[in-house]
Order: sequence, then C-alpha cells, then structure tokens
Amino acid sequence: MSRAAMAALAFAVAGCAEPPTGPVIFVAASTADVVRRAVPEASVSVAASSVLARQIAAGAPADVLVSADTEWIDWLAERVTVLDRRVVAGGRLVVVGPADDPQAASLTQALAGRIAIADDTHVPAGRYARRAIPPAVWDRLDRIVTGDVRAALAAVETGAADRAVVYASDAAASARARVVWAFPDTVAVRFEAALLRESARAAFGEIARADWAGAGFLP
Repeated sequence: MSRAAMAALAFAVAGCAEPPTGPVIFVAASTADVVRRAVPEASVSVAASSVLARQIAAGAPADVLVSADTEWIDWLAERVTVLDRRVVAGGRLVVVGPADDPQAASLTQALAGRIAIADDTHVPAGRYARRAIPPAVWDRLDRIVTGDVRAALAAVETGAADRAVVYASDAAASARARVVWAFPDTVAVRFEAALLRESARAAFGEIARADWAGAGFLP
C-alpha cells in the first residue's frame, strides 16, 4: 500500500473527512499543545510514545515523532530510517492533586490514596515514575494504571484518582489540578524529536525552536 493510501486510511479510521495535506506528526501526549502551536498546519496524532513508535515501525505514515524519552527513538531507529534526531526539552516529575489539595509534607504523604500513573511497562512517564519512587513506596501504591500521562492527569481532574504522577508541564496546562509534591531532579526526563521524512525538515526545526519553557518544560 502506498504512503498516501495509508495516510488516507489512517485518517478515515480516525473519523477525518480528508487525508492530511501538511506534515504528519506523531506526538507524546504531553507535547501535543506545544507541537500544535509550533506547526499549526500539521496533522497531529497523540498517544503514548511507545504506542506511536510501534505504529511507525508497523508502517504508519509519520513524518516526525516527538517522544517523551530517547529510548523509544533508539528502539525505532533500529527498525526504520531516522534522518535526524534532537532533544527538544527536559521535564520534571510532580505529584498533582485536585485544585484545592494541600501541599504534601513528604513523598509518602503525596502518594497516599488512589494514584494514577502511566503504564510503567512501556510508557515513558510510568518508567520515569518507577525510577523516581523508592521500591518500598512503589510496592505499596494503590495504582490506577493509565495509557498515557495525560490520562493520568485526567483521572485526577475527574475524581477517578486522588493524585497522579505527571510532568510539571502537564500540571501547568491544567486548571483543575495542582502540584502537591515535586520530585528532585534525580531522573533525567528528556523529550526528543525524530525526523522520519526529509520533506518535514522545516516542521522538525519549528518543533526544536518551539517555546517549550513557556509550556512548563525545562530547557
């Protein structure tokens, strides 16, 4: 099947009337707002980095991938041609609760109750959380496992979870959740973009130059 036909099929399944005319950018859930502002003409597909990388490896017609870690781009580069790659931002893990939630005095207190965390078996936010939380605390968590980090945030916003482990940038984007605990910078969070089609080189550059800091990411 041709790339154009695959794009038309993918967007038909997604409920879109027309196939994309601009670059097709696959983005980790936390990065979608920044990418849409940086490349407004792009067709943006949002999911966990792991899901997107597997879709591209299976033949999905993406021009650029923006991943919440470098590991999934390493994985993808072993299976398809990655023309260029660049770390575009850093991040920090935080625990969020409802907007009226008080500050937690300790990590243990912050992680009391039902805690939404992205799936640590493959989603970068979940993997980062697993590394940042001591094993003795992790093993006692009452976890609600979500498909991506924005779903973890939504669980707090809707009352499905008491708290969630997300990126600081997710917390900054929400009016219904607030940071109650910030992890120390012991786990390096890195967001990376991969160029998959030379025709999208300009979009790749715009993503690298986007205002990531203004959206709560680290430079």
